[in-house]
Amino acid sequence: MTELLSIATAAVHPQQLSDTQHLRFPRVDYIELQRQLQANTLDYSAYDRHAAGRLLRRLETNLRSDIYLATLGWWRARRHSQVFTWSERAGIPFSAYRRFLPSSHRFVTMFQCWSARQELVITSLDLFQSMDTIIVHCKSMREKLVSLGAPRERLRIVPYSIDQNFFTPHTDFAPKRGAVMSIGEARSRDYASLFEAVKGLPLTLEVAGFGHWYAREKSSSVNTTVPENVSMLKHLPQRELRDKYAASQFVVIPVHDLVYSAGATASMEAGSMGRAVIAFHSRGISDYIIDGETGILVEPGNVGAMRNAIQSLLANPKEAKRLGENARQRILDELNLETYVKNIAEVLTHG
Repeated sequence: MTELLSIATAAVHPQQLSDTQHLRFPRVDYIELQRQLQANTLDYSAYDRHAAGRLLRRLETNLRSDIYLATLGWWRARRHSQVFTWSERAGIPFSAYRRFLPSSHRFVTMFQCWSARQELVITSLDLFQSMDTIIVHCKSMREKLVSLGAPRERLRIVPYSIDQNFFTPHTDFAPKRGAVMSIGEARSRDYASLFEAVKGLPLTLEVAGFGHWYAREKSSSVNTTVPENVSMLKHLPQRELRDKYAASQFVVIPVHDLVYSAGATASMEAGSMGRAVIAFHSRGISDYIIDGETGILVEPGNVGAMRNAIQSLLANPKEAKRLGENARQRILDELNLETYVKNIAEVLTHG
């Protein structure tokens, strides 16, 4: 019997597994964990194997809950001593099964981001009692779940990571003077404030307002007027996205003030490329950017402060370089993929 069933609310690109040298795609966390612990894995590819799965995937988009994937996992769980869900999308429905049906396996779930509706389901059904261990990515997420009733002793903070080998500084060309980049889905970004901050500045801002290719929420509309010095990018392959980071002097992440770690992926990708990051000081992102050391944090929604920070780095490329180099070193020391997978494996094997 395989000990661990890993349920990943993600997918790999059809060409990703053949890219063994990781020249076009970064390594995938749940695949690395699968290799390390010899786990059985369920991911979004399960939806494509049956017509019912394809239909339910569309219905589940608005629910923000992967009920079909959790149901498949529940049926397979009897052959495993432990189940790990990589986000609340599968973790909440799986915990509901476990709350009302008998089970003997240990259940660990990760929380990444969640809605008020999902909070209501968890608290109304008292689902925390069916979660043996909960992994979160930042301190503010832990405190929020504790306030909702999660036992503090069951919560583990495991900082998120990216593939530092794929997102590595380019040595063959320098960033373009005045080139700035921003990235992230509009639902977690305050692009209106960012656009107001950069209006009229001597820069070109490229905005990649999208998430992963497999993401359920596909809208990249920013719903605000776009200034003349701003251009919106269409969805880019990850190699091209990496090149955009490399060509930028620095990266700006106008994240809303959220308890979960919105913006962490973009900030780490940029930092791993040796690029400084300016961000709004969200509760969730403060675990990932050290103000004045690996980036600059400004008051959420403060257009003037954001404009001043952008002008400061434009005028001081040496400071932008220093912050970017520090960010890269922190990725290598603390926030690399190997450490992330190791930390998750330790939670799964030692509690």
